Amino acid sequence: MKADLSRDTYRRHHHFARVLMQQGRVLLDADWNEQVAILLEQTRSLTADLIGPHGGPGDGFLVTCPEGLLCDLEIGRGRYYVDGVACELVPEVRCPPETDPAPVRYTFQPDFPFLIGEDDPAELQPGRRYLVYLDVWERHLNYLQADHIRELALGGPDTATRAKVVCQVKAAPLDKDVDEDLGCDALLEALVGAELRLPRCLRARARVEVPSDTPCLVPPTAQYRGAENQLYRVEIHTPGTAGGAKSQATFKWSRDNGAIVFGIRSLRGAQVQLDSLGPDRAWGLQEDDWVEIVDDVSELRALPRPMLQVDAVDRVTAEVTLAVPEGGSIPVFDEAATTHPLLRRWDQPSDAIPVQESRWIELEDGVQVWFEQGGDYKVGDYWQIPARTAVADVLWPQETGPDDAPWPKALPPSGIRHRIAPLHRIELDATGRVACGEDCRCVFAPLCSLTGENAVNPLQPPPEQTLVPLGTIEFERETATPSEASIAVLQANSARLREAIAANQLSRVDLRSIVPKEGEEGVGIAQRRGELVMKAYVEAGVPAQAITPLNISAAATGEPRVESHMLLNTPEAGAQGDVGVAVRVPVNDVPGVGDVSAERLMAAGIHDSLALSRLDEAALVQVLSTPGGRAFPHTRAAEILREARKLSGTP
Repeated sequence: MKADLSRDTYRRHHHFARVLMQQGRVLLDADWNEQVAILLEQTRSLTADLIGPHGGPGDGFLVTCPEGLLCDLEIGRGRYYVDGVACELVPEVRCPPETDPAPVRYTFQPDFPFLIGEDDPAELQPGRRYLVYLDVWERHLNYLQADHIRELALGGPDTATRAKVVCQVKAAPLDKDVDEDLGCDALLEALVGAELRLPRCLRARARVEVPSDTPCLVPPTAQYRGAENQLYRVEIHTPGTAGGAKSQATFKWSRDNGAIVFGIRSLRGAQVQLDSLGPDRAWGLQEDDWVEIVDDVSELRALPRPMLQVDAVDRVTAEVTLAVPEGGSIPVFDEAATTHPLLRRWDQPSDAIPVQESRWIELEDGVQVWFEQGGDYKVGDYWQIPARTAVADVLWPQETGPDDAPWPKALPPSGIRHRIAPLHRIELDATGRVACGEDCRCVFAPLCSLTGENAVNPLQPPPEQTLVPLGTIEFERETATPSEASIAVLQANSARLREAIAANQLSRVDLRSIVPKEGEEGVGIAQRRGELVMKAYVEAGVPAQAITPLNISAAATGEPRVESHMLLNTPEAGAQGDVGVAVRVPVNDVPGVGDVSAERLMAAGIHDSLALSRLDEAALVQVLSTPGGRAFPHTRAAEILREARKLSGTP
């Protein structure tokens, strides 16, 4: 965060529950910010514990591949959670509100601008395969980047800033030396995650040799010799490694946490017209200062722009002339620019500094940093170093070092923290047509809509309703094609549903898709079968909102099937009292009752285990015996009745 902060005091390992303000004390920004950080971490940790690494409801961030698009995708609007962070892709509120907002195109994402007219590595290439994933991180915005946060009634002062959750859908090419048979999460870790978690650590110091007895006098032997309290920021400018053959990592630093910025009205060549030159000299711009031109595109795409030195400053017109190296290129902005360009001041006395590991590097006034060996540095990695004149030192955690002497700890970056989650596998043909493969999202339904064995404290239907089994639709193995006998069941079910709708009795329809195969492939097959039955019922006239979210489960044995029940607004079952047991266990779930026997029982008006338990053996034998043929055995009937009474709770 590049806000004007005193310091950032939140540390997760402290396990603080809250911040307690005391009467008559000075209020510091760090205390307020730590309270927010504690609550935010607790909320995100709880969400991650409940949902897992990633997951979401409905079609949030669902990747689809329309036929008319070449080298492009569509992303479903909605919400998805990654490591507990809520990612939203929702339209702007309008009046009247949009009832069915269109999906977002991959190449027109609000938080991931594509490089117009340039060779953009994020573009999908024909003939290649990708793993599409979600990259989530926090971006800091000040009043120049979000002007609406200022209160104009007070003259529009620069007060608090904001942190925004950035959700970027990206595509990782599958041409690396990785095992493509890995699951989506393991594949993403191999492609992207491992690089994000490569080591990069820093130490900082400015130790006091001799304390001073005079508060206003900095000891001459103190290693921090600054006249003011500062929050130094060390930030990686160019990614890479120290002394890297391909990319030499560089860093820049600021004594004010990189918070000194100037709004750009226009920029042509080396001439920059600014909104102002700052409130005072300390927060202003001087000749020979080093600056960086940034805007929304450079920040969202992590594109480091060249560091430039100020050549001249016109304090009347607020126009600045930059020293642009020969052959160098800088962007062009006019007053109509919508990407919020600004000039950010850095305080190192030169261009970005090459990262050198395993040695102390002096910043200024005795403040030194040490990069640990073997780091792979990313654009935007930053560390914050509070420096205090009262102790002539920097506030940095210590550990026991060589010769049992205190030694600064090696700390990872304070940010930027990227959280990632897989979304979809895709493949492009030679013409750029995109084919969607495996959906890698973890999709869940709200708890109150769960039924059956996946229910958490399921709501029982009210006494005036009854659940009636519609029947079981079986499918050919490994396909989404129903068997011939099941087509007749579908047709009969549709007729019963139409009758219930006409009589104003239908409350809802429950579907349960069962497949004797575990794993992601089995879930996909079960999903397609359930959607086929759902489509048939909708075509029969059942409102889509009357069908609850599909309940998918796996069975060890048996044929692939979809079980359906309809909930009717009738008082018949409610009069029995035990509604939850009576109507939730259909007769074909009782062991020993096959589909043929269940059909005969239902034809006789026996739809659940409670009704079945009220029969005696002779009545059950009569119902299940084949007319003019085989008699049903009494011993088998006795076993069925025992199980039915057990399920229904009948003595």
